[in-house]
Amino acid sequence: MKGEEDIERLKTMVNQLIKVEEEVIDLTEKTASQAANATVKYLLRAIQHDSRKHADLGRAALEILEYKQIAGAEERKEVWELLKKHEEMERKHKDFLSEMKSLTQTPALQYIFEQIWNDEKIHHAMLETMMTKRFEKDPAKYWGALLGS
Repeated sequence: MKGEEDIERLKTMVNQLIKVEEEVIDLTEKTASQAANATVKYLLRAIQHDSRKHADLGRAALEILEYKQIAGAEERKEVWELLKKHEEMERKHKDFLSEMKSLTQTPALQYIFEQIWNDEKIHHAMLETMMTKRFEKDPAKYWGALLGS
């Protein structure tokens, strides 16, 4: 029974996470729309974008906590072409971003370019995980970890 209680508590917490991220989305939208400085506006929108991503990741976590099928063989087929194209693009993009970073000593610009590269690495890792890991619903084998068994 403890495992089920933990799952319910985790669902509640994930819903709270989603709520907070949605509040950040609203707050950054209001602030960005009032910002006079274009750089501030773009950086706030980047934060807002990440908050949308965090809310969506929370929604994916809820799907897992509801024991729904996450990514099976059919879903991997859907992602395969995207993954192949993303790998090609990523190779070129890494060199491109490295060159951009090398052209400046400005910490703000280097930070921005590094953030873009970090996001690209995360995107690739997500796609790779969907392609190589099994996430099919199989309570006996895969969901036991949620229940502590």
